[in-house]
Amino acid sequence: MTLAEIKDFLKTKIGCPHWYVGKRDQAQEYSITVYPTQGPAPRIPIGGLENVWYETKAASVLVRWGDSCTPAEQKAQEVYDCLFGKTGVIGGREVIMFDMRTSEPVGMGTDDKGYYEFVINFVVYYRKG
Repeated sequence: MTLAEIKDFLKTKIGCPHWYVGKRDQAQEYSITVYPTQGPAPRIPIGGLENVWYETKAASVLVRWGDSCTPAEQKAQEVYDCLFGKTGVIGGREVIMFDMRTSEPVGMGTDDKGYYEFVINFVVYYRKG
């Protein structure tokens, strides 16, 4: 699973004029960017690697949404809600669950242009193969 596949999945759920992976265009007032982040440590089940039936992909989503806090928070919550407790298919792989790392989007304040930013960190658990 790639970050681009996660972005493409989110694009089917969330309206946003500008989408990025790994780096965003600083000029855009409204954007969502998917970044890599640290996930859980790998584990080998009893019986060895042939018994692994799932894999993980950790991601961080940055929602940059204008110069007013409330709309930015609402857009970030919309992204959070489309993941929390949900399943689906990303890049042809069955998602078992989205493990949200916080109970809500985390406000990061404003950037140097005065645009509000929120971060959503999660780990995608998906069926191997």
